[in-house]
Parts: sequence; structure tokens; C-alpha cells
Amino acid sequence: MEKETLKRYEAWLNDPAISYEDKEKLKKMSPEEIKEAFFMDLEFGTAGLRGIMGLGANRMNFYTVGRATQALANYINKTVEEEKSVAVSYDTRKFSKEFAVESAQILAANGIKVYLFDDFRPTPLLSFAVRFLKATAGIMITASHNPPEYNGYKVYWSNGAQIIPPHDKGIIEEYEKLSFADVKRMSFDEAKDKGFVVMVGKEVDSAYFEKALSYSFGISSKDLKIVYTPLHGTGIKIVPPLLEKVGFDVYIQKEQQIPDGSFPTVSYPNPEFDEAFELALKDARSIDADIVVASDPDADRMGVLVKHKGDYVRIDGNQMGILLLNFLLTMYFEKGMPENPAVIESIVSSKLFAKIARAHGVEVSEVLTGFKWICNEADRLRKEGKTVFFAYEESYGYNVGDFVYDKDSGTPIMVTCEMAAYYKKKGMTLVDALEEIYKKYGYYLEDQLSPVYEGEKGLKKIKGIMERLREKPIESLAGHRLTRVVDYLKGYDRISPSDVLKMEFGEKLIVYVRPSGTEPKIKFYFMAMEMENIEEAKKLLKRAKEELVKVLDLEE
Repeated sequence: MEKETLKRYEAWLNDPAISYEDKEKLKKMSPEEIKEAFFMDLEFGTAGLRGIMGLGANRMNFYTVGRATQALANYINKTVEEEKSVAVSYDTRKFSKEFAVESAQILAANGIKVYLFDDFRPTPLLSFAVRFLKATAGIMITASHNPPEYNGYKVYWSNGAQIIPPHDKGIIEEYEKLSFADVKRMSFDEAKDKGFVVMVGKEVDSAYFEKALSYSFGISSKDLKIVYTPLHGTGIKIVPPLLEKVGFDVYIQKEQQIPDGSFPTVSYPNPEFDEAFELALKDARSIDADIVVASDPDADRMGVLVKHKGDYVRIDGNQMGILLLNFLLTMYFEKGMPENPAVIESIVSSKLFAKIARAHGVEVSEVLTGFKWICNEADRLRKEGKTVFFAYEESYGYNVGDFVYDKDSGTPIMVTCEMAAYYKKKGMTLVDALEEIYKKYGYYLEDQLSPVYEGEKGLKKIKGIMERLREKPIESLAGHRLTRVVDYLKGYDRISPSDVLKMEFGEKLIVYVRPSGTEPKIKFYFMAMEMENIEEAKKLLKRAKEELVKVLDLEE
């Protein structure tokens, strides 16, 4: 066992703030359990803190949540002079509500007003609430689409977007100074009695719906059969009500509409994967639905299946981004283009997106992966007088409009159903619409490889792969020679330094690689561009993936 790991473990055993019961549990840990729980401290990644629940420095628990909240309180009190407040929400996971209440008690003890949601809510509602309530910051307790043993802690700043420098660095500096004994707490009842905790809910929901509906194009049809699943999560609060307000009838998957953080009917509640759709797909076939939509547990991602030629076809994250952009531009062409229009995508998203936008005179910004970068870029552009009407990233994250500063499933699902109704009236499906786009602009296709390397050994493996690619770049892939490497760790254009590599193999193939900020994975993004047909694109991506696996000795 490494010295630093043992040092962290012994510090917990000797910390007077750790309860006697928890110390007894720590003593019963095996050497392997100690290594996994203490080999590092939880770090802020692309979405704040996220980890497996349990005791340990590398775990989500009341101690790490408490320390993070005290750090946030310290940072706010040091940097903000005006009235201070924090909006706090949580998803349906185990201990999410308890972590939210704990955070509220700590903020209250530090003299900071808390707007605490009266029940679970989606992540986009928290982002919206920060701006609507004019809060200094926001906390969302969620692990998004991770398996049930995970939980997480997202921090937002006053603009409604997740924190970026200097705020994230400032909070981390405060976090590193603190011991668990430094965490202040006030009882929940006292905090409410003194006005430090104010419960919120319906008024925020109503304001969100009003804003979302302002982005409806008034296209609905009772003939469009929709099946929706919230995957036991928070989407039930916003998606069905919003679709019904627009004028759609929605069939909600019965088992998965029940909020449950153990996700009993799905092993991995992520709409990026087919297994998340199994029950909804069964329902879709039974009622002959046109479209199946799913949101992940905190309802900031959405996935879509479309009935096409008698079967249900998945629209992947990039394809949906392209479809939504094309549809929005079609509608704006009829109704009037916004002034100084702009859109945003992540660097690892489809290059077809930018091609379509620029063909319509729309400004395009590329940023690092993660909606914290996307929405802070949107904030910057809007201050310059630009109208950012759409943003997306390939991992099923979309944002329509200017009122939520994070991924959102509510408004994008509403617009997606309107788009499906629009094309159905033309005798087309979304697959047909996508084919029309490809014929006009060229065939673009993307694929991913995301091997999982867990624990301390996994972290070293991921670092080793990144070092190897920097020291000895791959000279050719799938018959295409390497023509350019961009190392984002050195900074590139206006993009902040980040552990990402871009490898260009001529004009037809690009491969990006980066460690995940939220999961023990290293992610490879493969892009085939301007191909003659979809089959050629598939062949190129398949060959590129197979060769990369061999060259880097990856686990598929």
C-alpha cells in the first residue's frame, strides 16, 4: 500500500470528527478496500464531485459532502459582498435528499440563505432556479446516469452554469485547507425558524414551464404516439407536463415512472445504451408508437428511438444534435432568424454540426467537453450581443434557448416531439430527415471506444495511455497517415488547457482521446467525415477502432 494512501486512512482513524461507529467500520476494511477508498481524494471533474458512496476520502459520504459545502461557504463569504444565497436540489438516488439537507444545514450555519427544493427535481431545474431566484450559487446532488452505487455533488455559480475557473479553483483551495472538524452545522429546524432555509418548488416549476413553452413552435399532433421513460428519475417532474401543455398525448412507462435510486428495472440508467430502453421499447411495440424518448435519472440527457420501416432505430447523440439544429434553422427560416445567431458544440462532437450552422450564417463556438464550458461560453457570447439558441455535446446533452445554463431534457424533448410531428405530416421519420441532411452535406459518422479502468491501477493505466500517445504518436490508422496532432494540454485557440489529444489522419478521419472527468474511463472519439455513403463511413470507423485497440493494447 502506498504511503499517501495509508496516510489518508490513518488520518480518518485519528480524526475526532469521524464518529466512533464509522471508525469501527474503517477498522474492518480489508487492505484492498482501504486502497480503493483512500488512494486519492475526490476531485472536481467535468461535473464536480462524483464517486461511489461509502466511507473514505475517495468516496461520497457525509464527511466529503460536508467538507465540500463548508469550502463553498468559505469561498462565498470571502468573495461575495452582497446578500448571499444558494439554491439546493437533489435527484432520486439513495442519500441524495440527506446530502442536500446536510448541505443546507452547513450553509445556514455559515450565515448563507438556502433555497431548498421541497422534493427531488431535475438538474436543469436547479440551473434555472439559480438564475430565477438570483442566488449566489447552486448545489445539485446527483450522479447523473452513473450506476446506483454512485452519487455526486455539482456546484453552480450565479449565472446558472457549473463552476469553472476561478471559482472551482477557489473552492478547491478552501477544501484543501479544511478538516472535518472545521465544518459548521445548524439544525434543520433552527435553520428554517431563523429564515436561513426557505423551501421552494412549484413557483420555480411554473416559471420553467413558461420559459420552455416560449420555445415551442406550436407543432403538435394527437396522431404522434409517444412513449416516455424517466428511468426511475426526476424527468417525471418536467417531461410529461411539458409535452401535455404543448398538446401531445404521452404514454409513460409504468414501472420506470416510479422514483427509485436503486434503478430496479435497469442496470445502467443511461439513455446512451440500448438496455435503458428495454421496457419502453416493449410498450412502444404494443401501442405502435412513433417515437420513444428517455431521460437519465437527473433529466439532463435524453435519448430517442424512432419507428422507421417497421423497426425502432436509435438516433445517436451526434445525429440528434444535427437533426435539432437543422430543424431549428428550418423553423427560424420561416419565422425569422434570431439576431446575431450562434450555436455551441464540444470539440468531440460531429463536425457536420458546424458545417450546417456556418452554411446558414450562424456563428459556431467549440469548447471542451462538458456543459460547464458550453454554458459559460454561451454566457460570454450573449454578453457580446449574440443569440445562442442551441448547444449540444455528443453524449446526449442538449440545450435549447437561454434560460437553462446546463443540459436539459425537458425543452429538447418537447422540440424533438414537435420535429417528429412536423416530419410525420410530410410522410417522413427522423431517419428520413437525417438521410436528407447527409445527401445535402455529405455523410458524417462518429463512434466511441470507452474502456473502463477502475481504481488506483486503472488511473495509472489511463495516464500511461495518454503519455504513450504524446511521446509516440500513432503514425497511421485505417490506411490514413497522421497529418496533425493537437495537444489541448498546451492550450489551443481560446480553449483552456485540458488533458485531450486530437489526432487528424488526413481529411477523412479524426480521433480524439481524453480521460473521463466523471467515470474511470478513457474515451476515444472516432469521426469519419465527408464520406460517399454511410457504409463506407462504418467500414472506416470499424477498421480504425480495431487497429487502435491492438496498437494501445486496450480492453474493449
